[in-house]
Amino acid sequence: MTSFDEALKILNSVKIKVKSENIPLLDSLNRVSCRDVLSKLDLPTEDNSAMDGYALKSSLTQNITHGEELKLEIEGGTIYAGDNSKKNIKEDKAIKIMTGGYLPDKLDAVLPLEDAKVISGNLIITSPIGSNKNVRKKGEDIKRGDRILDKNTRLTPEAIALLASCNIKKINVYEKIPVSIISTGNEILTLNQRFRYGRVFNSNGILAELFLSQNGCSVVENVVCKDNLTVIKNTISSALKSSKIIITSAGASFGEKDFTEKALIESGLNIKFRQVAIKPAKPFSFGLFNNNVPVFMLPGNPMAFFTCLVVFLKPFIGNQIDIKNSVLTAKSRSLFKYAKNHKRREFIPAYTYSKNGCFYSENYKKHGPAMISALGHINSVVSIPENTFEIEEDDYIDVYFI
Repeated sequence: MTSFDEALKILNSVKIKVKSENIPLLDSLNRVSCRDVLSKLDLPTEDNSAMDGYALKSSLTQNITHGEELKLEIEGGTIYAGDNSKKNIKEDKAIKIMTGGYLPDKLDAVLPLEDAKVISGNLIITSPIGSNKNVRKKGEDIKRGDRILDKNTRLTPEAIALLASCNIKKINVYEKIPVSIISTGNEILTLNQRFRYGRVFNSNGILAELFLSQNGCSVVENVVCKDNLTVIKNTISSALKSSKIIITSAGASFGEKDFTEKALIESGLNIKFRQVAIKPAKPFSFGLFNNNVPVFMLPGNPMAFFTCLVVFLKPFIGNQIDIKNSVLTAKSRSLFKYAKNHKRREFIPAYTYSKNGCFYSENYKKHGPAMISALGHINSVVSIPENTFEIEEDDYIDVYFI
C-alpha cells in the first residue's frame, strides 16, 4: 500500500501536454492565462478631472497672498466626461469641468465646485492651488505596455474587467483539459432513468463532470459501463482517442465483478501505485497509458470518490498549469474533538469559515465512505496526519478547500 505522501510525489512527477488557445475575453471566465498580458492603453488615457469643478492654470495662483484674490474669467460651456476633443482655452481663463472630463492643454488643476466662488462670470480665487490638484494624470494607474496580468492566473470577473478596461479583446488561455469519466456497475442508473429496486443513480459521474468543469477541464465522455470486461475495454479504447486524463469510478477492488483494473491493464495501463494508506478511498490507484495519459482509478463510494477529487485530482490539474491564484490548503482551528485508531491519513468533511483573521473548521458529524449527505453542507475537507490520533478543540489542522 502506498503512503499518501508517496502517492502525491508520484502524481506531482507526471506532466501532460496542455495546449493554448486564443479566445474572446468575455468567454474566459475561470480559464487560466498562458502568458503575461500587457496593457494596450494608458489609464487614465488623458489628464482628467477627479472632481466636478473649474479647470485652471495653477501657476497663476502661486503669488496670491493673504487677503488678496485672483479673478479668472470663466470660459463659456462645460467639459464633460466623454467629450471627444479637448477645448482650446486661453491659459489665463478657467472653464467648468465635470469628473472625468479631459483637461485642456496648459490647464493643470481643478478647483472643486463646493470651494468655488463665482461673481459676474469670474472665478474668484483667494489662495494658491497646487499643480495637478484634483487631477488624474495620464498613465498614473497603468501605462501602455505595463504587465497587467501574470501568466498562469485564473481569470476572475475582476481580472476580466481589468483587461477589458485596457482594450484587451482576446486572450491566450490554456485549453480545457479533455477528460473522460467511466463509471462501472450493473446497479448504476443515469438521471433520466426511473428508479428501480437495487439500483443507485450515477451521482459520481455528475459530481466529477461538474467538479472538473469548474477546475480547468472539459468532459468529453461521461459514460456508465456494465460489469463486463469487453464493454469496459471498448470504452477505455474510445476514451484514449479523445482524452488527456481518464477517471474511473468503482470496479477497482477485488470483488467478482470488479473488472475495471483488469480492463485497464489488458488495454496497456502501467500501474504506478495500487491503493493508498488513506481513509476513506483506500482503493484509489493510479497509472499511465504510454507515459502520457494518466488514469485515476477512484472508489465507487461517493464520499471516498469525492475525497479523491479534492485532494488528488484538483491539485494534479493545478500542477499542470501552475495556477497562481488557486487556494488549495490552509491552517484552521478545530471546533471539534476527533479520535482515530489507525495509521492512515484520514480526511473528514468540514465547514470552514473565517473570523477575526483566522480560519475555523466544524466537522460534519455523519460521514463515511458511502454517506453522501455531507455534500450539501461542507466547503472543505480536514486532513488528519498518519501519526495524529486525537484532535482537540482549538488545535490547528490542515484543510483542503473545495
